[in-house]
Amino acid sequence: MVLENTNSNSSTTKEEYYGCAYLRTIMSQLSSEDYPTTGGGFLDTILTHREILQSYPAAHQECARGFSDLAQIMEKREWRADRDADAEAVAAFRNEAWVVWSSL
Repeated sequence: MVLENTNSNSSTTKEEYYGCAYLRTIMSQLSSEDYPTTGGGFLDTILTHREILQSYPAAHQECARGFSDLAQIMEKREWRADRDADAEAVAAFRNEAWVVWSSL
């Protein structure tokens, strides 16, 4: 995710997500606070992405960065009851970033 300032007087923030369309959608859910990790939803994300990756690997050149960004965002967000497994999700997303990177 990239944050940019256009000039020193007016500050505009532009969010840029990396990865395939699926990962960008997950990031937008995470940014809007609609992504709980309790219940293992993050495992569904990883497994669904693996299936998509196998169907068309060329579309996933930025997905290792996308998974790293997901881990970083989750690591920084506040704890809530529906986020009990955030630490596990962070570790899983970092591992998946490595797996995707090494497979391309």
